[in-house]
Amino acid sequence: MEDRAETAEGERVELEYQVTREDMRQALGARAKASDRGRRIRQFALIGAAVFVGASVVPLADGETPDTQSLVIAGVLVVLLLVAQPWLTARQFHKIASRHGACRATVDDVGATVSNAGGSSRLNWTAAPYYAETPDTFVLLSGDKDLSCLTVLPKRGVREPEGVDGIRALLDRHIRRL
Repeated sequence: MEDRAETAEGERVELEYQVTREDMRQALGARAKASDRGRRIRQFALIGAAVFVGASVVPLADGETPDTQSLVIAGVLVVLLLVAQPWLTARQFHKIASRHGACRATVDDVGATVSNAGGSSRLNWTAAPYYAETPDTFVLLSGDKDLSCLTVLPKRGVREPEGVDGIRALLDRHIRRL
């Protein structure tokens, strides 16, 4: 059997899919790990966690009762930044992305084309010079410092079983994995 992980020049992989909230959650998570902005948010959340721990431990070490207001504020901050914010953002992105129904995408040596009932978008590899892979998606990312633009290609959308390896090979050949 032929190894399809290496695609030939001129090969293309086609996908058909409906974007899900989980696709968006994974894509935004991958972008957050790779972007400056995402790193700053995580650092801010870690500082909030440190304040939360500090507000609890320092008074306890002195035999005092921790300040309840500080504990609540720090705890809410951590929960909002680490749990609620990513979930709410993924929900909003999904709402926007799914507005025009199912998508068809083609990935080839020139770039990626994504079409739905609302229109079509063609990205050449210079417009999306990076990608991240999650368990269920490939995420094409723009080249600016915050990776502000992303295109989600769910693996379940490939038409042929070897399509996931074909997409990975095309991406590895043309752009950089983050």
